[in-house]
Amino acid sequence: MSFTRSHFIKKALAGSAVAVAAVAGASGAHAASSSQSFTVPYGTLYVSAWECNTYIKSCDWYTKVQLQKNGGRIMDRITNTTTISANGINATVNVSKTPSATLSGNQSKMATVKWTKYVSNLVELRGTATPSWTAVGITTKSCLTGNGPGSYGEVSAKCTQIGLW
Repeated sequence: MSFTRSHFIKKALAGSAVAVAAVAGASGAHAASSSQSFTVPYGTLYVSAWECNTYIKSCDWYTKVQLQKNGGRIMDRITNTTTISANGINATVNVSKTPSATLSGNQSKMATVKWTKYVSNLVELRGTATPSWTAVGITTKSCLTGNGPGSYGEVSAKCTQIGLW
């Protein structure tokens, strides 16, 4: 059986297409996450951050701040402040976000997404980060602040971070 040059080229192209499809399809499947729990007198404050760690053009991100194990108590105010940073020389990032959240610093080195809810125990944010070609990755940091239930008062920043730096 003889093989022609075009036979080898077809096989190589087919293999390359499978490899590219595997990387492109897997970009959402490869993720990194970080979470922290902080015990307070009225429950547990939970902060988490998730981001893809393999991407070609853009990377999904998700953060959550929550009061758990609260015995039915509800935060007077809870805020999720998420910072997405582009890592690299002269790197910038363009960020999409949850519609209800505010966005500042977009298309710069660092974008901040923030959402405050009143009489609530949960604030989730999500979006897509599109780093510039000079970026070697992104860093996602999520912080919870707020006012505890009733007379418990102000909650100082409780944070978690995932990414290169």
